[in-house]
Amino acid sequence: MSLPECTLCGLPVGKSGLREKQGKKDLHFCCLGCRQVFKILSGLPGGLPDDFRNSSLYRLSQASGLIGVDDLGKSGEKIQNQGPMASEGSEAEDPLARGLILKVEGMWCSACAWLIEGVLGRFPGVIKVEALFFSDLVRIRYLPHQVTLEDIQERLSQLGYRSSTLQDTSLSARERKNDQLRLGISAILTFHVMMISLALYAGFFQDLGSEAIGYLSYPLSILATPVLFYGGYPIFKKALIGLGHGNPNMEVLIALGALSAYTYSLFRMGQGSLHLYFDTAAMLIVLVLLGKYLESRAKERISRGLTELVLLANQKVRFLSEGGEKWLAAEEVRPGDEFEVWSGERVAVDGRILSGRAGLDQSSLTGESRPIQKGPDDEVQAGSLLLSGPLRIRATRVGTDSAIGRLITMIQEGLSRKTTFELFADRLTRWVIPGLLGLAVGTALYLFFHGYSLEVSLLRAITILVITCPCTLGIAIPLAKVAAIGVGRTKGFLFRNPAALEKIEGLDVLIFDKTGTLTEGRYVLRKIITLEGSGPEALRRIASLESLSDHFLARAIQDKARESSLDLEAVKDFQMLPGLGIKGLVAGHPVIAGNRNLMQAQGMEIPETLGSQANRDEVEGMTVVFFGWKGQVRGFITFGDQLKESARETLSYLRQRGYQLWILSGDSKETSAAVAGRLGISSFLGQALPQDKVDLIRELQKQGHRVGMIGDGFNDAAALAQADVGFALGTKAEISARASDVTLLTDDPMKIREVIDLSIRTMRIIRQNLGFAFLYNVLGIPLAMSGLLNPMIAVLAMFASSLTVIGNTMRLSKTASKN
Repeated sequence: MSLPECTLCGLPVGKSGLREKQGKKDLHFCCLGCRQVFKILSGLPGGLPDDFRNSSLYRLSQASGLIGVDDLGKSGEKIQNQGPMASEGSEAEDPLARGLILKVEGMWCSACAWLIEGVLGRFPGVIKVEALFFSDLVRIRYLPHQVTLEDIQERLSQLGYRSSTLQDTSLSARERKNDQLRLGISAILTFHVMMISLALYAGFFQDLGSEAIGYLSYPLSILATPVLFYGGYPIFKKALIGLGHGNPNMEVLIALGALSAYTYSLFRMGQGSLHLYFDTAAMLIVLVLLGKYLESRAKERISRGLTELVLLANQKVRFLSEGGEKWLAAEEVRPGDEFEVWSGERVAVDGRILSGRAGLDQSSLTGESRPIQKGPDDEVQAGSLLLSGPLRIRATRVGTDSAIGRLITMIQEGLSRKTTFELFADRLTRWVIPGLLGLAVGTALYLFFHGYSLEVSLLRAITILVITCPCTLGIAIPLAKVAAIGVGRTKGFLFRNPAALEKIEGLDVLIFDKTGTLTEGRYVLRKIITLEGSGPEALRRIASLESLSDHFLARAIQDKARESSLDLEAVKDFQMLPGLGIKGLVAGHPVIAGNRNLMQAQGMEIPETLGSQANRDEVEGMTVVFFGWKGQVRGFITFGDQLKESARETLSYLRQRGYQLWILSGDSKETSAAVAGRLGISSFLGQALPQDKVDLIRELQKQGHRVGMIGDGFNDAAALAQADVGFALGTKAEISARASDVTLLTDDPMKIREVIDLSIRTMRIIRQNLGFAFLYNVLGIPLAMSGLLNPMIAVLAMFASSLTVIGNTMRLSKTASKN
C-alpha cells in the first residue's frame, strides 16, 4: 500500500501522521512546516491558489527550509536547530545586538506567527524572533552590522506582511540609542579631560617648563569641544527654544554655565594661563546627560504598566464559522458579535458568556491574582486571562468602552493632570530661573567693581549658575506622581485626578454607601408577604416590572421568577426613581415597587399589619421592598444581604486612624441602623436619596470637615462629585467612576486602606524631595557666592541632588513590590 502524498509539497507523508480535515476531505502533510504554510495559503482572501506551488510564499518557505522535509522526526529536528536561533558566533557578538519591536499587519492565524519566527530566525544577523500573534507584534534581537531594519521589513513584505516600528510610550528605540551613544561618547572624552586635568592639578608635570605644560591645554580643548557641542546639543537646543518663547528654562542655566566655563578657558588658554575649566564644562554636560538618562529610565520603569495595558488592548478575537477559524483585530469587533476564547488566551473585548465555565485571572485589571470562576450569563472583561476553557462570548463593549480601554483612558487622564504641588513648582521655576540669572550676573558685577579679578568674578557666577540649576525641583513632584499612579494600577486602583493624592491626607470623615460597598450586594429573596392574593401572582407582576431594571434587587427577583418558571408580562412606561424605586404599566395596569417614601409619595398607605412585619425584618438588617397597584400597598418582599469579609477589618482600621465614619443607605432607617450596629458605627443615614447624600456632605464641609465618599452605584455619582475626594468602588456604574477621583477596580473595601497608605507615603516623599531641592539651594547659593565652592564641586553637588530625588522616589515602587 503506497503512502499518501503531502497535500502541500507532494512528498511522501512518511511517519509524520499529520493530517487536517477540510470539510469531508482528509489532508495529509509530511511535516509541521507544510501544514502551517498550507493553512496560511488556504486562509488567503481568494482561498487556496490553483498554482500555490508557484506562489512567492511557497518558494520562500521552501528556500528557507521550512517545508518539504520527508518525515516528522527530521522536520522537528530541522525546525529546532534552524529556527530562531543565533547564527554562528552571534553569542560572542551579543553585546552589539539591538532590540526591535515591529507592529505586523496581516497575521490571520497562529501559523502566521510560526512562519515569521521560522523565516526571520534563519535570516543572517537575526539572533532571536518572538512573534506575538494575539498582539500583532514581533520582537526581534538582531546584529545591526549584519542586517538592517529595512532588510527585516523587506523579508516580512516578501511573506505578505506589512510592518512598522512600534513607538515606545516614553522614547522611541532610536532616540534611546542616540541618547546612550551621546552619553557614552561624552563620558569617554570627559574621562580623558579629567585625567589630564587631575595630573596638572596634582603637579605631575611640575618638572616641565610652563611652556611645555601649556601645550597640554590643546588636547584639553580638543577633547572638551565635542563634549560641549555634540553632547550638549539637546541642552542648547532646549535652551534656545525656551529663550525664543520668552520662557527661560533650567537648560538655559546649564548652557550658560557650560559655555561660560568653556569660553573663559579658551580666552585664558590664549593668554598662556594653566587655570582652565574645560573639565568643569565637560563634566557639567556629562552629568546632566547622565541625570536625564537615569530619570528617563526611572520614568520608563514606573510607567511600564501603561505599556503593558496598551499591549493587552491590541489582542485578537477568534470567530468560528463553517470554513474554520477566522481572526479579527479587537477594534473590528462590534457589540453583539460572538467569539470564542480558549485556555491560555486573553479576552479581547468585554462580553457576556453564552456557554462554558472557566477560571479567569483578572490580575492585569484588578491587581488580584485569585482566579474568578465564571459561567453562562456572567460578564467578562477585556484583558482577563482564561485559565481553563473554552468560553463562547457575546461582545458587549469594545474599543475605548471596554474595561481595559477605560482603564487606559483613566490612567492617561491621571498622568496628564497636574497636582497643586506641580503647579506651584512650575510657577516657582518660571520666576526662579530669571532670578538666578540675575543673581549670577549681579554677583559677578559686584565682585568685579569691588576690586576682584575678572577670573574670580566669572568663576563665582559660573558656580552660582551650576549649583542653582533647578533640575531637582523639576523632577521632584512629577516623578513621584507617576510612581504613585503606576503603583496604584498594579494594586488595583486608579487616580483619575492626581490632586486626590494631596487631598486624601487631609480627610477626617469617610462616608460609605452601604449596599455593594460594605455588603456583598448579592441579595437573596427570603420571603414574599402579601396582604391578599397569591404570592406567585404578585411575584409575576413585580418580576415583569423589574425586568427593565439593573438594580441588585431586580436580579434577585428575576432569579426567583425563573426558579418558579413564571411567564413574565409586557411592561410599558417604565420609570426608575433614584433612591425610591420603580413604576410602570404591567399588562396595562400601574404597578409600583420601592421603599416607604415611594409609597407615601404615591398616596399609598402601608397597612399596620404589613408595616409591623416589615419593621421586624428591617431591625434584623434585612432589606424590604413594598409593592402595590390600584392605589393600595399589596405586600412586601424581604431580601437578605451579607457583609463583606473585609468590611469590619477595614472600618476598624480607619477608626483607629482617627476617621469619623458614616454609613448612608437607601434602605429604611431600621435596616441602616442594624447594619451600622453590626459594624460598630454610630453615624448613619437611612432612606437617603441622592440629594440627601449630597446635603449631608455639604453640611459636614460647612463644619470644616474634609469628606471622602465611597460608593459604587448610579445613585452615588452626585455624592462622589460633591465630596473632597470620591472613591468609586468596582466598575459597575460608569457614571460613578467618572464622578470620582479614585477608581477601585475591585469591590473589596480593604483597597481604601491601601489607597490612603499610598497617598500618605507619596506626599511624604514629595515633601522630602522638595526639602532636598530647597535645602540644596539654600546651602549652595551662599557657599557659591562666598567662593567656598568651585564649579567642579557645584557640578557634582547638582548631580548628587538629582540622584537623591530619583532614588527617594523609586522607594515607592520598591515598597509596593514588597507588600
